[in-house]
Amino acid sequence: MHKYWGFGLLISSGIEFPELMPASSPHTDVTITIDVIPQIYATATFSTGRITYYMNDRELIFTVGDLASYYIADGNRVIISPLTTEVEDRFLRMFVLAGAMAGILQQRKQLPLHAAGIVMEDGLTLISGHSGAGKSTTLAGLQERGYRIFTDDVTVLRQLPDDDCVRGIASYPMLKLWEQSLQTLQWNDRSFPVMPGMEKYGIFFHQHFDTQHYPVRKIILLSAGEVDKIQHEALSGSKAFTHIVQHIYKEVLFRQPATRALCFDTISAMTRHAETHLIRRPSVCDPEHLLNTVTALL
Repeated sequence: MHKYWGFGLLISSGIEFPELMPASSPHTDVTITIDVIPQIYATATFSTGRITYYMNDRELIFTVGDLASYYIADGNRVIISPLTTEVEDRFLRMFVLAGAMAGILQQRKQLPLHAAGIVMEDGLTLISGHSGAGKSTTLAGLQERGYRIFTDDVTVLRQLPDDDCVRGIASYPMLKLWEQSLQTLQWNDRSFPVMPGMEKYGIFFHQHFDTQHYPVRKIILLSAGEVDKIQHEALSGSKAFTHIVQHIYKEVLFRQPATRALCFDTISAMTRHAETHLIRRPSVCDPEHLLNTVTALL
């Protein structure tokens, strides 16, 4: 079995994951195997696009079209079942890193936020936004300016006993950037396409990856397309909560009463101890101007 660290967990996997951080610990939190998945009694069934989900209190199955199914159970098991011999390993891995690990975290009562992060002296600054808002490009620009990247796509939020602050844990050491962003940054590495036929590329930072957890001190939310110039607004209380809750990663898995309570408690605690800022930008925006606006808040 291959051993990795990801999402704050030690993972033993029957397939290689170049995206994850290699680990040597004998302990295992999660196992990933390729096998036939069992049938389950589903108490909830729903679909988003080509993905269909079946879940109960301790199990989740999701099927991606006619390509693969995934079984997640008890917060410690992932079984991948390819439905065709033609599906690529990269495709199988992508849905483990997305849906399957979100299911593991949900079963472990931990909340994934669709947010990048940088490490500052007093803790984490998270940068979140819907697809196309400029989150990953801004993070890459901050790295160019000497800031320390923590995570790109997902930050795991966790409350520890006797600790008022919500802490953030990195997912895995890879930036995901579109071709246009690579051109803007003048980066040449296109050796790891995220998906075949897609102009989106993975940029690894394993050598600088940090597996520690840090208190969340600031959240910067990016929103695109609503204004004709960049605007900044400080948020607090229920307004901050309302904006942040929109960025729960794989939100469809967190709609049951118990997990809705987890979302409310975690995000409410985070907003009590962290500044929240909303940056609205035009659909067409100078990346350098956006980067300057974000940097001014750090």
